[in-house]
Amino acid sequence: MISAAIAVFVSAPRGASAQGPGEYEHVVEEYRIGDANTAIRRLARWPEPAVAESVRYWAAKLRPEQLVAAAMLHSELAAAILGSLPSATNRHLHFARDLLDVMASGKNDRDRADAVTLRWYRFVVSLYTVDTRLDDAERYSRDGLGRFPEDPVLRFHRGVMLEVRARYNLPDPPRATMARGRIPEPTARQTTTLESAAAEYRRALALDAHLAIARLHLGWIHVRLHDDRARADLDAALADARDDGVRYLAYLFLGGLAERQNRLADALQEYQLAHAAGPLHQTPYVASSRIEQALGHADRARSLAREYAELKDIDDDPWWTYQLGALDEEALQWLRAEARRR
Repeated sequence: MISAAIAVFVSAPRGASAQGPGEYEHVVEEYRIGDANTAIRRLARWPEPAVAESVRYWAAKLRPEQLVAAAMLHSELAAAILGSLPSATNRHLHFARDLLDVMASGKNDRDRADAVTLRWYRFVVSLYTVDTRLDDAERYSRDGLGRFPEDPVLRFHRGVMLEVRARYNLPDPPRATMARGRIPEPTARQTTTLESAAAEYRRALALDAHLAIARLHLGWIHVRLHDDRARADLDAALADARDDGVRYLAYLFLGGLAERQNRLADALQEYQLAHAAGPLHQTPYVASSRIEQALGHADRARSLAREYAELKDIDDDPWWTYQLGALDEEALQWLRAEARRR
Protein backbone atom coordinates (compact mmCIF):
# COMPACT_ATOMS: atom_id res chain seq x y z
CA MET A 1 0.00 0.00 0.00
CA ILE A 2 1.14 3.53 -0.80
CA SER A 3 -0.27 6.68 0.78
CA ALA A 4 -2.71 8.70 -1.28
CA ALA A 5 -0.28 11.60 -1.20
CA ILE A 6 2.19 9.55 -3.25
CA ALA A 7 -0.12 7.54 -5.47
CA VAL A 8 -0.48 10.09 -8.25
CA PHE A 9 -2.07 9.20 -11.56
CA VAL A 10 0.78 8.42 -13.92
CA SER A 11 -0.83 7.05 -17.07
CA ALA A 12 0.06 8.96 -20.19
CA PRO A 13 -2.45 11.50 -21.53
CA ARG A 14 -2.78 12.16 -25.23
CA GLY A 15 -0.23 14.33 -26.83
CA ALA A 16 3.55 14.36 -26.89
CA SER A 17 6.16 16.39 -25.09
CA ALA A 18 9.90 16.80 -25.39
CA GLN A 19 11.74 13.93 -23.78
CA GLY A 20 15.48 14.09 -23.30
CA PRO A 21 18.35 16.03 -21.73
CA GLY A 22 17.12 19.38 -22.97
CA GLU A 23 13.82 18.99 -21.14
CA TYR A 24 15.00 17.12 -18.03
CA GLU A 25 16.11 20.18 -16.05
CA HIS A 26 12.72 21.81 -16.70
CA VAL A 27 10.92 18.77 -15.27
CA VAL A 28 13.17 18.83 -12.21
CA GLU A 29 12.48 22.52 -11.71
CA GLU A 30 8.75 21.89 -12.13
CA TYR A 31 8.96 19.37 -9.29
CA ARG A 32 11.07 21.71 -7.17
CA ILE A 33 9.21 24.99 -7.52
CA GLY A 34 6.05 24.19 -9.49
CA ASP A 35 3.43 21.44 -9.43
CA ALA A 36 5.22 18.31 -8.20
CA ASN A 37 2.48 15.91 -9.31
CA THR A 38 2.52 17.33 -12.84
CA ALA A 39 6.28 16.83 -12.97
CA ILE A 40 5.89 13.22 -11.80
CA ARG A 41 3.24 12.54 -14.44
CA ARG A 42 5.39 14.16 -17.10
CA LEU A 43 8.45 12.05 -16.29
CA ALA A 44 6.29 8.90 -16.22
CA ARG A 45 5.70 9.33 -19.96
CA TRP A 46 9.39 9.23 -20.82
CA PRO A 47 10.93 6.01 -22.21
CA GLU A 48 13.70 4.62 -20.06
CA PRO A 49 16.54 5.38 -22.55
CA ALA A 50 15.58 9.06 -22.54
CA VAL A 51 15.52 9.11 -18.73
CA ALA A 52 18.87 7.33 -18.46
CA GLU A 53 20.48 9.67 -20.99
CA SER A 54 19.13 12.72 -19.16
CA VAL A 55 20.35 11.54 -15.75
CA ARG A 56 23.83 10.86 -17.15
CA TYR A 57 23.93 14.28 -18.84
CA TRP A 58 22.62 16.34 -15.93
CA ALA A 59 23.94 14.54 -12.82
CA ALA A 60 27.18 16.55 -12.75
CA LYS A 61 25.51 19.79 -13.87
CA LEU A 62 22.59 20.16 -11.44
CA ARG A 63 22.95 22.38 -8.39
CA PRO A 64 22.70 20.63 -4.98
CA GLU A 65 19.11 21.72 -4.46
CA GLN A 66 18.24 20.42 -7.93
CA LEU A 67 19.92 17.08 -7.19
CA VAL A 68 17.66 16.62 -4.15
CA ALA A 69 14.61 17.52 -6.23
CA ALA A 70 15.65 15.19 -9.06
CA ALA A 71 16.23 12.30 -6.64
CA MET A 72 12.81 12.82 -5.09
CA LEU A 73 11.15 13.20 -8.49
CA HIS A 74 12.40 9.72 -9.41
CA SER A 75 11.59 8.34 -5.96
CA GLU A 76 8.01 9.57 -5.92
CA LEU A 77 7.45 8.25 -9.42
CA ALA A 78 8.90 4.91 -8.29
CA ALA A 79 6.49 4.82 -5.35
CA ALA A 80 3.53 5.63 -7.57
CA ILE A 81 4.22 2.80 -10.01
CA LEU A 82 5.51 0.19 -7.55
CA GLY A 83 2.39 -1.96 -7.69
CA SER A 84 2.06 -1.91 -11.47
CA LEU A 85 5.60 -1.55 -12.83
CA PRO A 86 8.01 -2.97 -10.25
CA SER A 87 10.96 -3.18 -12.67
CA ALA A 88 10.56 0.47 -13.61
CA THR A 89 10.34 1.27 -9.90
CA ASN A 90 13.73 -0.32 -9.36
CA ARG A 91 15.26 1.65 -12.20
CA HIS A 92 13.94 4.99 -10.96
CA LEU A 93 15.24 4.29 -7.46
CA HIS A 94 18.62 3.47 -9.00
CA PHE A 95 18.55 6.83 -10.78
CA ALA A 96 17.68 8.52 -7.48
CA ARG A 97 20.54 6.82 -5.67
CA ASP A 98 22.97 7.78 -8.45
CA LEU A 99 21.92 11.42 -8.12
CA LEU A 100 22.36 11.33 -4.35
CA ASP A 101 25.79 9.76 -4.79
CA VAL A 102 26.77 12.69 -7.00
CA MET A 103 25.54 15.08 -4.34
CA ALA A 104 27.52 13.22 -1.65
CA SER A 105 30.68 13.38 -3.75
CA GLY A 106 30.55 17.18 -3.88
CA LYS A 107 32.88 19.33 -1.79
CA ASN A 108 30.18 21.54 -0.31
CA ASP A 109 27.47 20.88 2.27
CA ARG A 110 28.32 17.25 3.03
CA ASP A 111 26.09 17.35 6.12
CA ARG A 112 23.09 18.15 3.97
CA ALA A 113 23.96 15.38 1.53
CA ASP A 114 24.22 12.87 4.37
CA ALA A 115 20.95 14.01 5.94
CA VAL A 116 19.11 13.66 2.62
CA THR A 117 20.64 10.28 1.80
CA LEU A 118 19.91 8.87 5.26
CA ARG A 119 16.24 9.79 5.11
CA TRP A 120 16.01 8.53 1.55
CA TYR A 121 17.17 5.10 2.68
CA ARG A 122 14.64 5.13 5.51
CA PHE A 123 11.88 5.94 3.04
CA VAL A 124 12.91 3.37 0.43
CA VAL A 125 13.30 0.49 2.89
CA SER A 126 9.89 1.25 4.37
CA LEU A 127 8.36 1.59 0.88
CA TYR A 128 9.52 -1.84 -0.22
CA THR A 129 8.53 -3.39 3.12
CA VAL A 130 4.99 -2.02 2.92
CA ASP A 131 4.66 -3.52 -0.55
CA THR A 132 6.15 -6.81 0.77
CA ARG A 133 9.02 -6.55 -1.71
CA LEU A 134 11.26 -7.86 1.03
CA ASP A 135 14.28 -8.87 -1.05
CA ASP A 136 14.46 -5.31 -2.37
CA ALA A 137 13.95 -3.95 1.15
CA GLU A 138 16.78 -6.19 2.35
CA ARG A 139 19.11 -4.92 -0.36
CA TYR A 140 18.50 -1.26 0.43
CA SER A 141 18.62 -1.95 4.16
CA ARG A 142 22.10 -3.47 3.86
CA ASP A 143 23.26 -0.60 1.67
CA GLY A 144 21.82 2.04 3.98
CA LEU A 145 23.24 0.50 7.14
CA GLY A 146 26.58 0.15 5.40
CA ARG A 147 26.59 3.92 5.07
CA PHE A 148 24.81 4.81 8.31
CA PRO A 149 25.41 1.93 10.75
CA GLU A 150 24.55 4.04 13.81
CA ASP A 151 21.12 5.17 12.67
CA PRO A 152 18.44 3.76 14.98
CA VAL A 153 15.59 4.34 12.53
CA LEU A 154 17.27 2.32 9.78
CA ARG A 155 17.83 -0.43 12.35
CA PHE A 156 14.14 -0.22 13.24
CA HIS A 157 13.08 -0.50 9.60
CA ARG A 158 15.29 -3.55 9.20
CA GLY A 159 13.52 -5.11 12.17
CA VAL A 160 10.13 -4.38 10.62
CA MET A 161 11.24 -5.98 7.36
CA LEU A 162 12.19 -9.15 9.24
CA GLU A 163 9.00 -9.11 11.30
CA VAL A 164 6.91 -8.87 8.13
CA ARG A 165 8.91 -11.72 6.61
CA ALA A 166 8.06 -13.86 9.63
CA ARG A 167 4.35 -13.38 8.95
CA TYR A 168 4.39 -15.12 5.58
CA ASN A 169 3.35 -18.54 6.83
CA LEU A 170 0.80 -17.65 9.47
CA PRO A 171 -1.87 -20.36 9.80
CA ASP A 172 -4.63 -17.73 9.53
CA PRO A 173 -4.72 -14.33 7.83
CA PRO A 174 -3.71 -11.65 10.37
CA ARG A 175 -7.11 -9.90 10.26
CA ALA A 176 -9.10 -13.04 11.03
CA THR A 177 -6.59 -14.14 13.64
CA MET A 178 -6.78 -10.95 15.66
CA ALA A 179 -10.53 -10.64 15.30
CA ARG A 180 -11.03 -14.08 16.83
CA GLY A 181 -8.54 -13.35 19.56
CA ARG A 182 -6.07 -16.09 18.70
CA ILE A 183 -2.40 -15.25 18.38
CA PRO A 184 -1.01 -18.11 16.30
CA GLU A 185 2.06 -19.83 17.64
CA PRO A 186 5.04 -19.17 15.35
CA THR A 187 6.68 -22.01 13.52
CA ALA A 188 10.34 -22.79 14.16
CA ARG A 189 11.32 -20.82 11.05
CA GLN A 190 9.14 -17.88 12.06
CA THR A 191 10.62 -17.95 15.56
CA THR A 192 14.13 -17.67 14.14
CA THR A 193 13.11 -14.72 11.96
CA LEU A 194 11.26 -13.03 14.83
CA GLU A 195 14.33 -13.39 17.02
CA SER A 196 16.39 -11.73 14.28
CA ALA A 197 13.85 -8.89 14.16
CA ALA A 198 14.01 -8.55 17.94
CA ALA A 199 17.80 -8.31 17.73
CA GLU A 200 17.48 -5.40 15.28
CA TYR A 201 15.03 -3.62 17.57
CA ARG A 202 17.46 -4.04 20.45
CA ARG A 203 20.23 -2.56 18.31
CA ALA A 204 17.96 0.38 17.49
CA LEU A 205 17.17 0.87 21.18
CA ALA A 206 20.85 0.71 22.08
CA LEU A 207 21.27 3.73 19.79
CA ASP A 208 18.08 5.47 20.98
CA ALA A 209 16.68 4.09 24.23
CA HIS A 210 13.48 6.14 23.87
CA LEU A 211 12.52 5.05 20.34
CA ALA A 212 9.01 4.07 21.38
CA ILE A 213 8.00 2.42 18.11
CA ALA A 214 10.98 0.03 18.29
CA ARG A 215 10.14 -0.81 21.90
CA LEU A 216 6.54 -1.45 20.87
CA HIS A 217 7.54 -3.89 18.15
CA LEU A 218 9.99 -5.62 20.47
CA GLY A 219 7.27 -5.98 23.10
CA TRP A 220 4.85 -7.59 20.66
CA ILE A 221 7.49 -10.05 19.49
CA HIS A 222 8.08 -10.93 23.11
CA VAL A 223 4.35 -11.51 23.54
CA ARG A 224 4.37 -13.90 20.60
CA LEU A 225 7.46 -15.71 21.85
CA HIS A 226 6.17 -15.97 25.46
CA ASP A 227 9.09 -13.89 26.65
CA ASP A 228 8.71 -12.48 30.17
CA ARG A 229 10.14 -9.14 29.04
CA ALA A 230 6.99 -8.33 27.04
CA ARG A 231 5.19 -6.36 29.77
CA ALA A 232 8.21 -4.19 30.58
CA ASP A 233 8.77 -3.45 26.89
CA LEU A 234 5.16 -2.44 26.27
CA ASP A 235 5.08 -0.30 29.41
CA ALA A 236 8.27 1.44 28.24
CA ALA A 237 6.78 2.01 24.78
CA LEU A 238 3.73 3.56 26.41
CA ALA A 239 5.87 5.81 28.60
CA ASP A 240 7.94 7.04 25.65
CA ALA A 241 5.07 7.34 23.16
CA ARG A 242 4.74 10.73 21.51
CA ASP A 243 1.61 10.05 19.49
CA ASP A 244 -1.75 8.36 19.94
CA GLY A 245 -0.95 5.68 17.37
CA VAL A 246 1.81 4.20 19.51
CA ARG A 247 -0.25 4.63 22.68
CA TYR A 248 -3.18 2.89 21.07
CA LEU A 249 -1.12 -0.10 19.98
CA ALA A 250 0.68 -0.31 23.34
CA TYR A 251 -2.65 -0.56 25.18
CA LEU A 252 -3.94 -3.04 22.59
CA PHE A 253 -0.86 -5.24 22.96
CA LEU A 254 -0.98 -5.03 26.75
CA GLY A 255 -4.57 -6.23 26.48
CA GLY A 256 -3.49 -9.07 24.23
CA LEU A 257 -0.77 -10.05 26.72
CA ALA A 258 -3.22 -10.02 29.64
CA GLU A 259 -5.75 -12.04 27.64
CA ARG A 260 -3.14 -14.62 26.75
CA GLN A 261 -2.33 -14.91 30.46
CA ASN A 262 -6.04 -15.26 31.27
CA ARG A 263 -6.09 -12.00 33.25
CA LEU A 264 -9.41 -11.08 31.70
CA ALA A 265 -10.28 -8.11 33.90
CA ASP A 266 -6.87 -6.57 33.18
CA ALA A 267 -7.28 -7.30 29.48
CA LEU A 268 -10.63 -5.54 29.43
CA GLN A 269 -9.14 -2.48 31.12
CA GLU A 270 -6.30 -2.30 28.58
CA TYR A 271 -8.72 -2.66 25.67
CA GLN A 272 -10.83 0.14 27.12
CA LEU A 273 -7.73 2.35 27.30
CA ALA A 274 -6.97 1.44 23.68
CA HIS A 275 -10.51 2.48 22.79
CA ALA A 276 -9.98 5.84 24.54
CA ALA A 277 -6.81 6.39 22.50
CA GLY A 278 -8.54 5.35 19.25
CA PRO A 279 -12.32 5.65 19.71
CA LEU A 280 -13.06 5.04 16.02
CA HIS A 281 -10.90 1.93 15.63
CA GLN A 282 -12.42 -1.52 15.24
CA THR A 283 -10.15 -3.82 17.23
CA PRO A 284 -10.89 -2.58 20.79
CA TYR A 285 -14.63 -3.09 20.19
CA VAL A 286 -14.07 -6.66 19.00
CA ALA A 287 -11.58 -7.48 21.75
CA SER A 288 -13.65 -5.92 24.55
CA SER A 289 -16.79 -7.67 23.34
CA ARG A 290 -14.95 -10.97 23.34
CA ILE A 291 -13.72 -10.43 26.91
CA GLU A 292 -17.17 -9.39 28.14
CA GLN A 293 -18.57 -12.58 26.62
CA ALA A 294 -15.86 -14.65 28.34
CA LEU A 295 -16.70 -12.96 31.66
CA GLY A 296 -20.35 -13.92 31.25
CA HIS A 297 -21.53 -10.40 30.37
CA ALA A 298 -23.45 -11.31 27.22
CA ASP A 299 -25.60 -8.16 27.26
CA ARG A 300 -22.54 -5.94 27.46
CA ALA A 301 -20.86 -7.88 24.66
CA ARG A 302 -23.90 -7.37 22.42
CA SER A 303 -24.06 -3.70 23.37
CA LEU A 304 -20.47 -3.16 22.26
CA ALA A 305 -21.17 -4.89 18.96
CA ARG A 306 -24.18 -2.63 18.38
CA GLU A 307 -22.20 0.46 19.38
CA TYR A 308 -19.54 -0.34 16.81
CA ALA A 309 -22.13 -1.12 14.10
CA GLU A 310 -23.77 2.27 14.68
CA LEU A 311 -20.60 4.32 14.25
CA LYS A 312 -20.98 6.79 11.41
CA ASP A 313 -17.23 7.23 10.92
CA ILE A 314 -14.56 4.55 11.24
CA ASP A 315 -10.84 5.34 11.18
CA ASP A 316 -8.24 3.10 9.64
CA ASP A 317 -7.09 0.84 12.45
CA PRO A 318 -3.31 1.07 13.10
CA TRP A 319 -3.36 -2.64 13.91
CA TRP A 320 -3.79 -3.50 10.24
CA THR A 321 -1.04 -1.08 9.25
CA TYR A 322 1.20 -2.68 11.85
CA GLN A 323 0.87 -6.03 10.09
CA LEU A 324 2.76 -4.86 6.99
CA GLY A 325 4.84 -2.08 8.44
CA ALA A 326 4.21 1.58 7.73
CA LEU A 327 5.61 3.95 5.15
CA ASP A 328 8.08 6.32 6.79
CA GLU A 329 5.94 9.41 6.35
CA GLU A 330 8.26 11.48 8.53
CA ALA A 331 11.19 10.80 6.19
CA LEU A 332 9.03 11.38 3.12
CA GLN A 333 7.70 14.73 4.31
CA TRP A 334 11.18 15.86 5.33
CA LEU A 335 12.55 14.93 1.91
CA ARG A 336 9.74 16.70 0.11
CA ALA A 337 10.36 19.86 2.11
CA GLU A 338 14.11 19.64 1.51
CA ALA A 339 13.59 19.15 -2.23
CA ARG A 340 11.56 22.37 -2.37
CA ARG A 341 13.69 24.42 -0.02
CA ARG A 342 14.73 27.67 -1.71
